[in-house]
Amino acid sequence: MTKRGKSGKAASGAGQDAALGALATLASVALGANPVGATLVGGSAPVLKYLQQVWTRAGERRGDRAARSLEHAADLLDVGLDILAERAVGHDARLELLAQVLEAAARTSMEDKIQALGQILADGLRSDSHLDEARLLASMVNDLEAPHVVVLKLIAEQPEPPKSMWSNPGGHRGWERTHLALALPDYDGFLDGVLAALIRHGALRTLGDGTWDGMANTDAHGITRLGTRCLQLFGHEPTESPNAPDGSAESEN
Repeated sequence: MTKRGKSGKAASGAGQDAALGALATLASVALGANPVGATLVGGSAPVLKYLQQVWTRAGERRGDRAARSLEHAADLLDVGLDILAERAVGHDARLELLAQVLEAAARTSMEDKIQALGQILADGLRSDSHLDEARLLASMVNDLEAPHVVVLKLIAEQPEPPKSMWSNPGGHRGWERTHLALALPDYDGFLDGVLAALIRHGALRTLGDGTWDGMANTDAHGITRLGTRCLQLFGHEPTESPNAPDGSAESEN
């Protein structure tokens, strides 16, 4: 990536090194210190040597993932890492956002998540008015993995389950856990945790305002605007189903 200064011209190597040094200090907090380094002084036991190699390799990969997220944010902002560092370290809320992004990117193996975190960081550093939303999104994305995205995408693209899954024909309803287990049988064993995380972060809501057969539809789920935004960050543009209940895709969090 091109190293640019404030004027858009190439940044000096010294300035770039200083910026990278500041980012490396923040990254060390996110990645953690080596817990076996002191033990391995003198290197005696083979198992400890092997553990050191594994830890070093894991640390290198985590650092690479965090760096790619930062580079993506810098590219979106069209600045060098030195300018990105300047924008972040001089403001407490921005610094916290940067720390959130570094930690989340370092600890995921999802390339889409690394890119999503870079987008969140860029949006938060672009304007202070976006900082609160960016920190909320960073916290949510940190907790999401591939199964969460799959469930969100399914509900976004088809807000109601197929009628063949309905146990009782009635009015509009969202996806209940039993429906999701039928549609995603490989996820049945951990669907409760997936749904709990999505609801906790406001990506899904229970459709308590919908009724069928005179009963509140409290076990059915619909996607929220925040959930739709999350899908966009992961590179999915949900298409509204013609069978969607009124307002389901546009409901408030």
